[in-house]
Amino acid sequence: MSDQQTAIIGLGYAVPAKIRGNRDPIFDWLHKHHPAGSDLFEGLHDRRVIEPPETLVDLMIEASNNALAQASISANQVDLLIGYVSVSEFNAPNGLLEIHHKMNLPDACRCIAVNTDYTNFLDAMKMANDLIEVGTVGNALVVVGNNWTAHMNYHEAVSIAAGDGAGAAVLGPTSDTGRFRLIDWENCTKSEYYGAFQMTPRPHPDSEAKYGNFTTPLMKLAPEFGEKAFKEFGMTVPPQVVNQLIGRHGLKGSDITLVAHQVSSKVATAWQKEIQASQYISTLEDLADMVSSSQAVNLAKCYEEIETDHLVLMGVGMGMHATALLYQRDG
Repeated sequence: MSDQQTAIIGLGYAVPAKIRGNRDPIFDWLHKHHPAGSDLFEGLHDRRVIEPPETLVDLMIEASNNALAQASISANQVDLLIGYVSVSEFNAPNGLLEIHHKMNLPDACRCIAVNTDYTNFLDAMKMANDLIEVGTVGNALVVVGNNWTAHMNYHEAVSIAAGDGAGAAVLGPTSDTGRFRLIDWENCTKSEYYGAFQMTPRPHPDSEAKYGNFTTPLMKLAPEFGEKAFKEFGMTVPPQVVNQLIGRHGLKGSDITLVAHQVSSKVATAWQKEIQASQYISTLEDLADMVSSSQAVNLAKCYEEIETDHLVLMGVGMGMHATALLYQRDG
């Protein structure tokens, strides 16, 4: 019998060089007018912003190469590339295929785009783990990235939270019991909030001249309904999902390190009050809300700081839904 187990064997991340602070002129209108929902987004100071010629795909390749290097495997050993480029150059196919090409991944390496904003990373991690466990693939590269600073209306409060970034993880078989392995997961989906959060087509000021009949996608909270979903679901349901998950294993918050979606210190405070995690890893003040990339970036950036032998990755996303993954390592 093999003593190997499926685990996280490599991590990597990349963020843009440009730092945009709260006093950047792009936020002048928000500071003067304080639109509805402004009170939801607290605890943010800086965020990273992609500027040409750098692209989101560039960041995701850098994060991926860092993860492969840590895992000590080469690109030709990757059997599955799974994740999501958000927002991609095209509506379809997703830019994950460009990453496949530029990294010179094998033709036999399957490329799967997972569009479950904002839980793309968590869902891809679960799917990759399961495919390895059943023997479909050997090594999987999970990578996600977001460039939502370019897809905001800076007359809407949600724009102050956006930051760009990319994170990656390599999953594969290992005999190292000190690596985190997935042991369980939990989910709650409340589809009655469908449409509360949207990445929706809206006209660009020069869309006809520049884009023909196409429009640029922009992040939007539905008026009133979005704030309602934020408070009723986003503030309360995710910690319930985490507590249900860890409770099945006889664990308490004091037993875990939590790496979660990050959007506001108000939200983080509400979550931590219910979970009471031993460690709550966040880069909100420095990197802001990197949407589905936040957990991937923070896990890679702060991995060496994890003190517990149980790790929870938690996300909340459009729909609305909340998802949590429970990992364990032998100390």
